[in-house]
Amino acid sequence: MSTALAYHAATKYHPSSIGQLAQIYPSRQPLPYKDYACAEPIELAQHLPLDPNPFTGESADPELADSPAEGLGLGAISRWLYFTYGVTGFAQAEPHPLYLRAAPSAGGLYPGECYVIARAGAVELELEPGLYGYYPLKHQLVPLWPGEGVAAALDLACYGDAAVAAAPLALVVSGVFQRSAWRYQERAYRRVLLDSGHLLGNAGLAATTLRLRTHLTSAFCDQRLNQLLRVDEAEEGALAVCALNLPGKLERPAWSALPSVIPSGDGAAGTPPLMPKLHAAGKLPEERPRMMARGEAQGDELEANYAYAGGEALDLGEAEGSPLAGRVFETILARRSTRAYDARPFSRAQLARILAAAYAPEHIELGEQPGLARALLMTFVAVADIDGLDAGVYYFAPHARHLRLLRPGCDRRVVQHLCLGQELGRDAAATVFHTADLPRAVAHFGDRAYRYLHLDAGMLGQRLNLAALAEGLGASGIGGFYDDEVNGLLGIPDRQAVIYVTTLGVPASG
Repeated sequence: MSTALAYHAATKYHPSSIGQLAQIYPSRQPLPYKDYACAEPIELAQHLPLDPNPFTGESADPELADSPAEGLGLGAISRWLYFTYGVTGFAQAEPHPLYLRAAPSAGGLYPGECYVIARAGAVELELEPGLYGYYPLKHQLVPLWPGEGVAAALDLACYGDAAVAAAPLALVVSGVFQRSAWRYQERAYRRVLLDSGHLLGNAGLAATTLRLRTHLTSAFCDQRLNQLLRVDEAEEGALAVCALNLPGKLERPAWSALPSVIPSGDGAAGTPPLMPKLHAAGKLPEERPRMMARGEAQGDELEANYAYAGGEALDLGEAEGSPLAGRVFETILARRSTRAYDARPFSRAQLARILAAAYAPEHIELGEQPGLARALLMTFVAVADIDGLDAGVYYFAPHARHLRLLRPGCDRRVVQHLCLGQELGRDAAATVFHTADLPRAVAHFGDRAYRYLHLDAGMLGQRLNLAALAEGLGASGIGGFYDDEVNGLLGIPDRQAVIYVTTLGVPASG
């Protein structure tokens, strides 16, 4: 059995064992950010056109926040980083204050960490070449390692990816494992990846709003990139690189996902500690692996294999422009995970626009958004109460944007139970499930597939979240669920791993 398959099986939640999780000690919670001390940071706060500016208190024209970037100066970098993962709120908490971020995180633990690499030769960049850490509490870039050799080391780690090499700036997202493991223990790796996907979802939308382009890749030599970041691989690991550039065509050759060694079986794969074993098993070597054949037909092939091509197709292709278009930054600022729903319906047209924002953003004025191996994900929607749709469990065909009824009826109490008894599951008008044929994914990408699937699901979930909020609705991502019982509700085989759940509904008043 591959390490990914063993990890997923071992970290499933079951009703019989959910109460046996280890006790949590609040005093041991790690800081959800790196507390940099720097005498000469790069100040970004004054470049935020917010009124009032949360860091300086000064006034500015908030309409400038959504204006296109003029090059890649500090103004563009400031907005891109802030609306990707900046501090957008504050709450008193113990053992330390909770700084709420632009991207959601399970339990407010924020395992994602951001680094910036600036390349020499880009006049408009206004940053000296080198490696910088992002300090969200003060919205600063902290110089960590200067010199042109930093970008050269990034290029080497990314196997000479031409789109990375051509970009004046790159965001490297890492996961600090203990931040989530403190609460979620072995299942934390799922949370680290989903949360990192959330912030990458923001990064893509923010770049589009600024009229910039991104190239996202998780195809890199882990050891080389982690050495560049100077992190302890037992505690932290690079997960993705998001290259930022001016508008133009994608440089070639470029790749987003490459396979790790296809596992031949490990009898110890399912024994603790599981999280570091899986992360290590998914690492890529110094020499670039051969690309696996891929194509848009993968989604259609999966549909055929699972007999989801038939049934009643409800065309959601009529989705017009999303309210999110033109309001990305405003929506990110206002976003908070919904805590309670009124058990009331919203419209089929709203659901169509929300799904389009996740799966076809280029068709509703949100631009093409990055992904890694998204064609390996499958999507199901449990409809409890949507005006214009019968209640039931649907398969969502992303290319055709069809909802295909699999089974009629949707018991709200069942959905609540699957979501560990949370009332969000009961009162949601619709619940979106992302799944993947995990053995198939591992056959394509080795154990690194687990990383790709969860990062992709996190990006999709974040776009669902923001699109729902822009519609005046609520959304909440749920990473804790009874895995096998979700398979039962959806009627999918055991080899289909449940990756992520997003509830959608009408927020409770008051």
